[in-house]
This record gives sequence, C-alpha cells and structure tokens, in this order.
Amino acid sequence: MALGRRMIGWLRRLFGQERPHPVPAWEPEPPPPVPAWEPKPQPPQRRSEAEIDAVEVALNGLIAAGLRLGPHYEGMDRRAVARTMAEHPEFAVGDGNQTLPLTERSSEALSIAILWSYRALADAIEDEFANAAIFDDHCYDGADEETYRALFARLIDLAGAWTGRGVTVSRVPELGPYGHGFRVAFETQPPIPPLTFPADKNFDWSLLERLDACRPAAETRRFRVAADGGAGLVLFLDDTEARAIAARLGWGPDDL
Repeated sequence: MALGRRMIGWLRRLFGQERPHPVPAWEPEPPPPVPAWEPKPQPPQRRSEAEIDAVEVALNGLIAAGLRLGPHYEGMDRRAVARTMAEHPEFAVGDGNQTLPLTERSSEALSIAILWSYRALADAIEDEFANAAIFDDHCYDGADEETYRALFARLIDLAGAWTGRGVTVSRVPELGPYGHGFRVAFETQPPIPPLTFPADKNFDWSLLERLDACRPAAETRRFRVAADGGAGLVLFLDDTEARAIAARLGWGPDDL
C-alpha cells in the first residue's frame, strides 16, 4: 500500500497534477516616502533706522489718507508697525529696485509695498488692515465651496457695512466653461441677493459691484480693487479716501 501511494504521488507530479508551490518573484522594497516640501522660514531683513524712518513716513501718509490698521498690530505704536513691515522677508520684493536700500525708494514705492502686502499672503494674515486686504485671485478653477465662502465672508467683514454677515455657498452644476458654478447666499441686513456665477480660472472682481449695490442707503464707502493677475488688493473707502490713497501710491485719482 505504501508503495502504491508513492507511485500515485510520483505519477501526479509527473503529469503536473501536484506541483510544488512556486517561489515568489523578487520585488524590491518600496522607496521610503518623500517628506512633503515645506518652505524654509526666511530670516528678517536687516534694516537701518533710516530705512525704518522712511517706511514710517509712508505708513503715516497712508493712515492720514484713510487707511486703518487692523487687530494684527493692536498694542503696537506706529514705529513698531513700520519696523515689523520693513523687516519682513516679503516687504518690497518683486520690483526692479529690490536691491536698493529703502531710503533710496520713493514714498510712492514704499506705500505700494505697505499696501500690496505679500507678507500677508506669505503668513496668511487676514487682519493686517481694517479696511484693506490682499487676496490670491488666480487658479480658482479648482476652488470649492469653502474657498468662496471664506472669501465672501472676509469681504463682508472687511466692509463692516452689513449686520449678520452669514455666508453660505452651494455648487451649481452645468454652468460655464468648467461645467459648474457657485451660488453665494448672504444672511445680512440690508439683504444682499444671492450671487450665481460660473467657475473660472481667476476670481471675477466685478462681482463686488453687486455687493456695492446693496450697501446701506447712508453708506458712502464702496469696494475698490486693484489687481495684477496674481493678487487683488481690495479696499473699502469713500471717494475722498480713495483719491488720497491713490495719490500716495502715485496713481491717478480714478485708479481706486
């Protein structure tokens, strides 16, 4: 009997009915995960006291024209604010005079560097000024409901002209070149009718005109926008303030 079982086993192996388990193919170990890239913190820029003086003069001029500092600088005197701005790694970057000391920049150039706040974008500061803010306004083709809710809530808060300030956003299918859009609803007094618009690559700043149309009857301020294709500076000013700040920036009286 034992011989018979051995013979049957031999025949099975011979005809392939009882094959040994194959040896697993060798596979290399997966590479270790690559850590997510994070920007390295940049050290503050070294500034002389004369450079701080120049920024403080420009800042005082903007404040006299109508700019108001926000809670970000609460408890700081003007010179401390000017120093904080001037020493930030993103202050006065991106122009042709970047290597010049601040004392060799015009007051208009320094005023633009103060208002066009790349430092706020870099550090996600949303309360640097009480009546002005800078926004990323490109690559909105990938924006979702929360992106628009946060943007419009910040605009309503910046203006301070409405009470309530609740904002909700829903997606609208089959609208526009990207196949969807958004509906923004406001819970404010005075009421603001819902805004419906298609998704697009860049944010449509003309939508702010529809907010302006719903201001309280006695409100003389309105939204002013300056955009360069990468960021948008939004201010909420009356006509006198807008002309005065535009003059400080070296712009025309109707540029804000």
